[in-house]
Amino acid sequence: MKIEQVNNDIILTKTDHFNLKKTFECGQCFRWDEIEKDEFIGVVNGKVIHIKENNGTFTFYDTTEEYFNNVLVDYFDFNLDYNEIDKKISTDEHIKKCIEYGNGIRILKQDLFETIISFIISTNNNIPRIKKIISDLCERYGKEIIYKGKSYYSFPSYEDLKDITQEEFHELKMGFRDKYLVDAISKINSGEIDLDTITNMETAEAKKELMKIKGVGEKVSDCILLFSLKRLELCPMDVWVKRIFETRYGLTDLTFENGFNLAKNNWGEYAGIAQQYLFYYERETSKEK
Repeated sequence: MKIEQVNNDIILTKTDHFNLKKTFECGQCFRWDEIEKDEFIGVVNGKVIHIKENNGTFTFYDTTEEYFNNVLVDYFDFNLDYNEIDKKISTDEHIKKCIEYGNGIRILKQDLFETIISFIISTNNNIPRIKKIISDLCERYGKEIIYKGKSYYSFPSYEDLKDITQEEFHELKMGFRDKYLVDAISKINSGEIDLDTITNMETAEAKKELMKIKGVGEKVSDCILLFSLKRLELCPMDVWVKRIFETRYGLTDLTFENGFNLAKNNWGEYAGIAQQYLFYYERETSKEK
């Protein structure tokens, strides 16, 4: 990977296994928007990030080398060798096909609180609607950021949201999720759930803590831990993954336990990365039919 500061921008070259569209549209994040072909804008930890991809060259606009190294290398997990991981999880012909199709997906390391709220909102929801609800939440309760004459908004902190009522969340079309959000925010603000403690816990214990929040079950807790704390061994099982395990891997009478065991036995410590390939391939190819 080669990083070069050119005026106010960072130019990234000689990197492989990085594709903006696949990474931002594989279901793990909801605050990145494609403004032109292969050009995206998102808000990361209160800063607007603007990236364009062109034949393997990535331009990070208005970004310093210090910020890139201190924040974005970790966020995009650029130090992880996906080529080696792909070799380890290429355990059958179907996953090999999915890996080839999804080449360029990277698991992001997102803010823990933002990920908790986002995946509570994602419950029984579709991606366009999730993005709209989160965008409205940020616009109403986040801080305005002006970038190139346009307004963007930070994701509100749990302190920003501590006095928001269930009714106010309901106005944002949260539906039945409004009470889960109030519960999550209340428990985090009171210290009953401590985000720093969860960050440093073993995965099984971290899951138990997260599942103290109403509405957070096995799937949502796995998503939170995979997409914010890099617990790459976790394999969130939504309707797509359940269908894959049943139709591609012959797993009948699917339960969380036997689905987890299938993922662990096949892909071990990188089951979460395998899951993203499987999910992305299944969802995208279904659109092509």
